[in-house]
Amino acid sequence: MPELQAIARYNTEARRASREGRLDQALLSLAMALRLAREIGRPLLEAYSKHHMGLVYAQAGRSDEAELCFRMALRMTDADAPASAREALRRKLRRSMGSPSALVH
Repeated sequence: MPELQAIARYNTEARRASREGRLDQALLSLAMALRLAREIGRPLLEAYSKHHMGLVYAQAGRSDEAELCFRMALRMTDADAPASAREALRRKLRRSMGSPSALVH
């Protein structure tokens, strides 16, 4: 499925841009990944992208936006996905929400 490859590519581009301090580019790539995940009905992939978006907002010092992204991603994990994948993402989200040092990757 080419959409899955595109989502993975957008997330990879976002992580690279974030590491390089190009936060606007990271957010743009994540927005593209989110849009595709929604279009193909993959809420867990949407949640992962939303989580990464929260990390970028936290890196930018925008804690309110970061928290909102984490909360939205956590709600998305209630979707129809394998229990192990949902729980792994929930653990990651809880760490991100509970510890300021976990917000910067």
